Amino acid sequence: MNNLPKHVAIIMDGNRRWAEKKNLKKIDGHKMGIETAKEISIESNNLGIKEITLYAFSFQNWNRPKVEIESLFNLFYELFEDKSKFFSLNSFIFNPIGRIDLLNNVIKKKLINLKNVTQNNKKLKINVAINYGGIEEIIDTFKNLVNANINLEDLNEDTLRQYSYLPISPSPELIIRTGGYNRISNFLNLHNSYSEIIISNKLWPDFTKDDFISILNEYQSIERNHGK
Repeated sequence: MNNLPKHVAIIMDGNRRWAEKKNLKKIDGHKMGIETAKEISIESNNLGIKEITLYAFSFQNWNRPKVEIESLFNLFYELFEDKSKFFSLNSFIFNPIGRIDLLNNVIKKKLINLKNVTQNNKKLKINVAINYGGIEEIIDTFKNLVNANINLEDLNEDTLRQYSYLPISPSPELIIRTGGYNRISNFLNLHNSYSEIIISNKLWPDFTKDDFISILNEYQSIERNHGK
């Protein structure tokens, strides 16, 4: 495929609705969602996409029921321990973004360790947004600028990006949202100015690599002129 985006961001919506439709527990939807994320990651790498960002857990998701959050984080513990060697076997780079310092010590340690052991891998870079919010990223970016004594008169787009959660990543050319809702949900506000946004009505666990390729074909048909 030609004219592919270098960076694709995905709002993986619909895990809970998928589980409810099948009379399963919500955590079963999240488990299937992780399998879909793995499949789409592998397909992204096979197609030559260099980077993806997956919206895993938002800053606002703490408002969900406590039992659901606990179950989800137990799932995260297993995933980020990488017992299946998903990242190492595929030579994928793991990069967590968000307010990682506010997470409990157990998961924080797992996130940092997985980031460290995969940083020299050579293939797809996977940014996992956890305890993430776009507005929160803007706030943290400006705090970083203040702490670095950056003169605001000298502030420009490149400097702003340098102190964000994604200092060396290109902005995503494409944002995919599954689940049918037409909203950005506080995702990558600093980075989505010229992103194409394509909505899939499929719930995330039902989203397949064929659906992914279909969206990429639609993206390729879009004339991107960045305001010119």
